[in-house]
Amino acid sequence: MQHIDLIIMFNLKYNTMENKACSCGADNKIVIACSGAADVGLISDQVSRKLSLSNQRKMSCLALFATCSDEMINDFKNKEILVIDGCNIDCGKKIMEQRGISDYSYLRITDHGFTKGKTPANAKNIQAVLEKSLAL
Repeated sequence: MQHIDLIIMFNLKYNTMENKACSCGADNKIVIACSGAADVGLISDQVSRKLSLSNQRKMSCLALFATCSDEMINDFKNKEILVIDGCNIDCGKKIMEQRGISDYSYLRITDHGFTKGKTPANAKNIQAVLEKSLAL
């Protein structure tokens, strides 16, 4: 079975986030993923969704951090934030820096033996990154 098929099956079985209202910033513990187009971006997205669905952290979208008001950014500065970037382009990290948020935990997937463009977004790799994120 192809890795993308596993992701689709995972989403159909476990991902009910589309039935929930937006909860950006609604919790004290937040996770933000780059959710990039590469395989490691997909892994970052899936790990963030698993963290949110298991009530470890609430997922917030990176686009919100890039576009929200300064008032919202000030509210986020009081949260426990985990940023997961897929690769060394560091989209999430750069947006945090641009918005003046410096106190957050950080995980870059390619720093842990995964290679952009060569890492299937399968259950094994998602679980490995999830375990790393839980240690932060």
